[in-house]
Amino acid sequence: MESSSSWIIPGLTDDVAALCLSRIPRSNFRLLSQVCRRWKTFLKSEHFTAVRKLTETMEEFMCVLMEDKPGTSVYWEVFDSSGNKLGPIPNIPDPGPLKWGYGVTVLNEKILFIGGFTGNIGTPHASPDVYEFSPATNSWRKLGDMNIPRYSFSLAEVDGLLYVVQGFSNDGYCLFNTEVYNPKTNQWRLMDGPNIQVAIGFAFSFKSKLYVLDNGTATIDMYDTKTKTWEMLESNELAAVYSYTVVRNKVYFLDSERPGRLGVFDPEENSWTRVFVPTEPRGFQSKLGQWNNKVLLFLRGSVGKTIINDFNKEEGSEWRDCDQIKLSGYHVYSVLIKF
Repeated sequence: MESSSSWIIPGLTDDVAALCLSRIPRSNFRLLSQVCRRWKTFLKSEHFTAVRKLTETMEEFMCVLMEDKPGTSVYWEVFDSSGNKLGPIPNIPDPGPLKWGYGVTVLNEKILFIGGFTGNIGTPHASPDVYEFSPATNSWRKLGDMNIPRYSFSLAEVDGLLYVVQGFSNDGYCLFNTEVYNPKTNQWRLMDGPNIQVAIGFAFSFKSKLYVLDNGTATIDMYDTKTKTWEMLESNELAAVYSYTVVRNKVYFLDSERPGRLGVFDPEENSWTRVFVPTEPRGFQSKLGQWNNKVLLFLRGSVGKTIINDFNKEEGSEWRDCDQIKLSGYHVYSVLIKF
């Protein structure tokens, strides 16, 4: 007979105990972990994460990668859906020299930090490294390397697979291929990329299709994961995008060629529109993000200042101060995870 000391909650089966604990808000987990070693271990387990997902009690958090000032070392801050700051995420272990041109994304509710280069832009040394952060354990682990070291690429998740499109390798060599990561096997495979070189654009997914916007052209490359074919779509929009976000299946982007106008692409309608967006003095380039299904604009000219727009057609779309989100540094990347 199992000793009562090994139970999660004495008198209850572990399945029932897990369901009970899953109903408690994550903000209380730090206190719960102090009850006993059994609880501390269980709250960090993948099994408990699966239970919270099954009971639909997972909470959404915004994780923001920042720097004290442009060009310095980076660090993380985490905000819940009410804007409460929950403390930092640990940095990647032994990150080595400061990296540039890396990618950050979320796959299976874990943060991935991908590639990049060290050195300088004249003689870059590209990296194939991939690291994964698990919110359950609050720690990073190294995943399988990409086949080719690369930086300044586009990336997006489609149907559980991660696509890393083109970019540059050592000595600035242009890459025309794409790599696909399967988290079930922890392996990367190479595949053909778009027919033209993507000039550090961006990628997103919609209905099992991968869309890659090519900066400096008026085209979008679309990859159909079902037929495994690329198709080129005409956008009639010559873009130079430096920041973007996807909210409610619409893509919002900032274009250096059109200050004061926020681009909006609707893949369902295949339509392009532009709406007003505030500009910053002295040429500062703001960064986009999302929070609670709303578009965020992180102002780089005013550290810590963020404005928000829900783009609700019925109520109109107005930018207003977002007092709940106050960053301590300059925004670099922001992602949403549920745990």
